[in-house]
Amino acid sequence: MDHRMLSRGGARRWLYASLLALAMLGTGASTALAAEGWRSGAPMMTARAFAGAALVGDDLYVIGGDSTSGPRSLTEIYDIKGDIWRASAALPVGLQQFGIAALDSRLYVAGGLQAGAQDANDAAPSNSVWMLDPRVGTWTRAPSLPTARVGLALVVAGGKIYAMGGRGADAELIYVFDPGTNQWTTDKARLSSERVDAAYIALGNDIYVIGGRIGGAATSRVDVLDTGNGNWRSAAAMPAPREGHVAALVNGVIHVTGGETLSPPKTYADHFALDVKTGSWSRLDPMPVPRHGSVAAADDNRFVVIGGSPGAGVYTVFTESDVVDIFETRAD
Repeated sequence: MDHRMLSRGGARRWLYASLLALAMLGTGASTALAAEGWRSGAPMMTARAFAGAALVGDDLYVIGGDSTSGPRSLTEIYDIKGDIWRASAALPVGLQQFGIAALDSRLYVAGGLQAGAQDANDAAPSNSVWMLDPRVGTWTRAPSLPTARVGLALVVAGGKIYAMGGRGADAELIYVFDPGTNQWTTDKARLSSERVDAAYIALGNDIYVIGGRIGGAATSRVDVLDTGNGNWRSAAAMPAPREGHVAALVNGVIHVTGGETLSPPKTYADHFALDVKTGSWSRLDPMPVPRHGSVAAADDNRFVVIGGSPGAGVYTVFTESDVVDIFETRAD
């Protein structure tokens, strides 16, 4: 046997194997690159808009929301990794447009429009606060907000809950709940004016207030509150004004999508991303279904957007959605 031929054959096989490996690596890189984009998740069990959502572990609790018969009380849990839904303990009352946050593995729900005792459609602004310990599985009352507030957000920073924005008496005030004292206090910082349907993101001690409606018009402003010293600063404005949009923080990038304008009535699918390190915005693939009044969360490399309505304004309640859209991002 010719050993030179064997060595050539071995070299040839090695070359083929190397080229195949490189091709496979190239394919893998292309696949990873193409993996960034939207896909569908399992639809929500009940279509709704103006619900609230918060993550406890990998479980996303989606609570309350609007309907043609008034604010809802139901709670559904989305297992993001398993892509499956299950039911959980309903709220004691129907609520929509409320604030929600998870702190110390407990869920807090505050304010919103509360269904009337006799007629669910007879909804009124509320200052009630409810707390759910998932390990126990029952809702209990927590200390009420100082004033009733609708369309607010609850944001966790520094181990405390900040109630911000919305409409109601003294809507520019910021209330802070300390679980150690079990009390609400009024923060020294405040919003410059009533701000409705904004998106809020906590990053360390900073709270980003993104867009929303000020004085009857949507804004692209982004304001950042340093909860450590109570000072505000401005960040780069969004590429376009928005209200009723949602946001989540994924790998140091704030993803924003959806929203509406009321005059003329229109919903949006635009997808903006703010790199907090560079302070610059970019445009990414738009959400497949334009809508407002959704809920959103981040889990690993996923930006998850659930429910909402493709109809703006008075058309919202007639076009509520059960859609789950998931944007897969690339890990750094």
